[in-house]
Amino acid sequence: MEQYLRRIVELSFGSTPEELLKASLETCIQLTGATGGSILGEEGVHLQFLFSDVTELIGVRVPFDSIAGVTVNESKVVYTYAPTDKRHFDGVDTQIQHKTKYLLSIPIQSIHRSTGGEHAAKNSGALQLLFKNNIFPEINLERGAQEFLLTEFEENEPFMERLKGILWFLPIVAFGMEVMKLRQTSYQTIHELKNKLISGLSWIGYLKEDIRQRIPAILNEENIKQDFELSENAIKEGANLATTYLQFTNIYSPNFAPVNINDVLAETAVSVKALATELKAVDFSVTLDLDKEIGVKNLDASQLKMAFFNLCKNGVEALVEHKVPGPEIRISSSAQNGRAVLVISDNGPGMPPEIANNLFMAFKTKKNSGTGLGLTITKKIVDVHGGTIKCYTDNKGTMFTITL
Repeated sequence: MEQYLRRIVELSFGSTPEELLKASLETCIQLTGATGGSILGEEGVHLQFLFSDVTELIGVRVPFDSIAGVTVNESKVVYTYAPTDKRHFDGVDTQIQHKTKYLLSIPIQSIHRSTGGEHAAKNSGALQLLFKNNIFPEINLERGAQEFLLTEFEENEPFMERLKGILWFLPIVAFGMEVMKLRQTSYQTIHELKNKLISGLSWIGYLKEDIRQRIPAILNEENIKQDFELSENAIKEGANLATTYLQFTNIYSPNFAPVNINDVLAETAVSVKALATELKAVDFSVTLDLDKEIGVKNLDASQLKMAFFNLCKNGVEALVEHKVPGPEIRISSSAQNGRAVLVISDNGPGMPPEIANNLFMAFKTKKNSGTGLGLTITKKIVDVHGGTIKCYTDNKGTMFTITL
């Protein structure tokens, strides 16, 4: 149990909420010997499958008068033999061509505490586990489903013993569900903010055109020109920040497919050369040293290319800014103990301590036009792939080592 809890806690700090819920569900199924299971939660006005060991069920809506609805709304543990329970939503079984037998539905309490005095905290959702055989033989299900208040269920030692302490995982599951909800809300808000900023930029353009038609001389006044320029730049920076943040939140839905990481690195090198040309870097070179022994893995190629390019882009900009002679970006890969080790380095002047010590923290940047999210996004992409990223910098250059 201790090792399971340690793994889930580690995931809660360094992974996506989807990974956290998936791992929690897998652990609950494994510990109890269940044949399957799901996590359900509210999405808007609906109750739906957020996660399930049967991928076809994810996103399927369930009526609130179902067993899951009773669990969420009445905060009750429900144990039932599904074929004889009229509340069982058999649309699920029909969809996956499967018949649920014994079903245990447990409320997942919200991480928010109730402010209503004696009223219990609202539930975030329900954990449902399926069993081939009756795991509580002392319960006579011929008389119908058995329902318990969660506190009653927790106080029943034989029940808790058979469940191997899975209730300890529920607060972590609730945390993951809350993060998912918060992320979706923030995504929608930032998306709308971005649209408003872009609209504001358009209206400034219309305002300038109106002035040009009526009193064109005003636009030639230095103060007026500067006011418009500052306003437009502020809006553009806000819109760019919103766009980058949306990109940041979107990486929680990776699209994994079989990929050779060397192909991704080679494509990155082409993009880096194009960037160096755009920035008019003199005598710039990109060196590739790729290990042919690296095999194919399930990766999100587009996201990883974004991560690698972010690292290279910072290096190229530093080399150009400091006019380093013989500027070079080096990209290498090697197979080590079944994992791919990737190194991206430059021969620049290195980073100052105040930047190096807060490298992957959001909004930490010294660039006038930067958002401070580039390296944060890079680390998140590496995290989603279950990898690690480390940085070493001195006055001879900066080196990032990524293990996937």
